[in-house]
Amino acid sequence: MSREAAQDEIVRIVRDELLLGSERPIPVDAPLGDLGVGLDSLALVKLLTAVEATFGVDVPDDVWTARGPLSVADLAEIVADAPRRTEPSDGVAPTLVRGRMERAEEALAGGGIARRAAWLAVRLLAPAKQFALGFTRTFVLEHALDDTGVLPVETAPGVALRTYAPDEDDLSGLWPSFAEAHGRRFLRRQLREGAIALVAAEGSRVVALDLLSATGEDEVDVKEPGVCFGYWLTEAPSARGRGVGLALVAHSVRVAAERGFRTQVTWVTQDNAVMLAAATQLLGFRSIGTASRLRLLGFTVWSWDLRGRRGRGPKLVL
Repeated sequence: MSREAAQDEIVRIVRDELLLGSERPIPVDAPLGDLGVGLDSLALVKLLTAVEATFGVDVPDDVWTARGPLSVADLAEIVADAPRRTEPSDGVAPTLVRGRMERAEEALAGGGIARRAAWLAVRLLAPAKQFALGFTRTFVLEHALDDTGVLPVETAPGVALRTYAPDEDDLSGLWPSFAEAHGRRFLRRQLREGAIALVAAEGSRVVALDLLSATGEDEVDVKEPGVCFGYWLTEAPSARGRGVGLALVAHSVRVAAERGFRTQVTWVTQDNAVMLAAATQLLGFRSIGTASRLRLLGFTVWSWDLRGRRGRGPKLVL
């Protein structure tokens, strides 16, 4: 198929499957996100999945990070160069907004005795497995805070974006029940170590949380002056699908700029397609490299390649 024909088919997918049959023009050279076609992060991932299924190709994993904001023309070029798939796709778009433990709880905890027993086993064994062996690959992203790449993302009605107030804000329901105690302990420790906590709140109830730090956290050591690390974005189940987390990250970028930071850096795991699409296509982050974490018998080793600078150590050094 020619690139022109691929463009026409991608425009059809956008119009018929994502914009509910809208007849408005779809500019092939405009960004797919809010500054152009108007797709949100989940719609971007659905588009990529539909394109793979329609053309029978495997689009590279780094499609969101290999270049700047994508257009229909860019996607047609990627499709033309992508390898053909040898096995059919199920065409289901990944949501990737929940952790593995949360998905396991949903699948097992509410079932019969056998499923509840399986969920108990997962809860008991998961910490041991994490201690014994784990491997994570992430994309490291940055946002220069002197540019205008962050869109004015609107949050849901009734949701306020502000600094966390420990004595007033209600954190109940922010984490799954099995993770709440750990979440509260981690938050208290990060605040003691100087992190800035930003929240999206409905009244006093916190429905999303994001942290900023000038020094890093347990796994990250920020060395470069003027750089802050954004991390641990958490959304309550009740807030998902409403754009709350996206708005909070955009808010955190603005807060970082107001506090005098030059750059905000974050990481996104390789399999979190929704967040990669949101960060690079909607919020103006760009990839500066990759980092991998290997955990073996309680020892952690990071290795990274950032802007051509390679390193290895117990923490990721920014």
